[in-house]
Amino acid sequence: MKGYPSWFLRLLVATLAGVLVSGLLLVPTLLLMRADVTLAWRLPAAGRVGVAALHAGTGVLVLMLTGALWSLHMRAGWHKRRRRASGAFSAGALAALAASALALYYLGDEGLAAAAAYVHLGLGIAFTLVFGWHWQAGERLRRPARPATPTPIEPAPPRRFSAD
Repeated sequence: MKGYPSWFLRLLVATLAGVLVSGLLLVPTLLLMRADVTLAWRLPAAGRVGVAALHAGTGVLVLMLTGALWSLHMRAGWHKRRRRASGAFSAGALAALAASALALYYLGDEGLAAAAAYVHLGLGIAFTLVFGWHWQAGERLRRPARPATPTPIEPAPPRRFSAD
């Protein structure tokens, strides 16, 4: 991405992957706690706290990186009218994910907390799909188009060496 350090995209992708993987690891516990659905596997109690902390920490880092994206990438894309729908959905979904995460932590009512958990899960899945499409569409624009027929490679002219 133009205007960002070379490591920025790798950090963004690694952070998003960390949020996704840790969130998926927490889904069986969510289903058990909120819907009394027992799956064949879920994290042991000792691992759950660490994974939940990783999920929250990487989520905060995603929000910080989104702020960095806002300053250049998002504003330039909006101005150029490129992938506005997927970009706007991704940004809005991240804001809604942050709000639903706060609701999960601080809502005292069990029914509202369960609703916030389902909204958080659904938004996380939707964000992953839409952001993946957004990124792939951008990659297709950045890659140069391949020629339909291969161009023949001409041999280089012979080198002439001087005897100096």
